[in-house]
Amino acid sequence: MATTDVSFLNDGGVYVPSVGSVPVVRGETVSFKTSDGGPALLYFSPDAAAVLSPKPTSPFAIHAAQSAVFTFTSSAPGAYSAYVCTESNAAPAVFPTESAAELFLMVDPLLIQPGFGITDNMTPGH
Repeated sequence: MATTDVSFLNDGGVYVPSVGSVPVVRGETVSFKTSDGGPALLYFSPDAAAVLSPKPTSPFAIHAAQSAVFTFTSSAPGAYSAYVCTESNAAPAVFPTESAAELFLMVDPLLIQPGFGITDNMTPGH
């Protein structure tokens, strides 16, 4: 089975995912780490947390200089998303509800400065 490696790139204190989404395929794995070795937090949507093994806590901490690895337990479409943040008080109020066979990786829109230039699939509801 395949592994997708996702790196969160530090851009002025905001971690931006190296890819916008990861295919959700039963048995495949996804690995998360920060490019600078700093700590980060992932907030998984309820649907995403339900198809990951081991089941992530909320928020899930990526510790400094470590990576987090999860295996998908389903290939069925769902409302799969995850926000990456640096602060524990940055929990998203809502998650996108769009159903897809992809885990969308997003930056908390409250952290983004005007003109930051992220893609639409990194914001809620897109």
